[in-house]
Amino acid sequence: MDGRPQRKVADYLATSFGVRHLDNITTAGLVRHLAEATAQTATLLSSLEISVTKHGSSKIAVVAHHDCAGNPAPDAVQKQQVAAAVAHLADLYPKAEVTGLWLGPNWIVEKVRGG
Repeated sequence: MDGRPQRKVADYLATSFGVRHLDNITTAGLVRHLAEATAQTATLLSSLEISVTKHGSSKIAVVAHHDCAGNPAPDAVQKQQVAAAVAHLADLYPKAEVTGLWLGPNWIVEKVRGG
C-alpha cells in the first residue's frame, strides 16, 4: 500500500512482463499475509483469484520493500517471506509466472532469490 515503491514497481513490471495494465492487490505488510496464514490472507487470495480467472492475469509479482511499517520485520525475513509467498502462489497457480521482488533503501527493484 506504500506509495513510495509503486511507480518503480509498475514501470519494472510493465517492461519485464510486457504488459500495459496491472492489477494491484495491496495491503499493509502484504508478504507476511501471503507467507503466513493471517486474518487478511483469504481476502488477498480472493482478489488474486479474480485477477487470474476474470482478468486473465498470467504473471504475478509478490513485492516487498525495506522500511515497511505494516511488516516491520528485518529485510532478510521479508525476503524469506517473499520467497515463501512466491512458492505458495506458484502452487496455487501452476500455469502462472510468479516472481518475487524486493526494493531496498535505494528503491531499485531486485528479484528475490528463490522467488
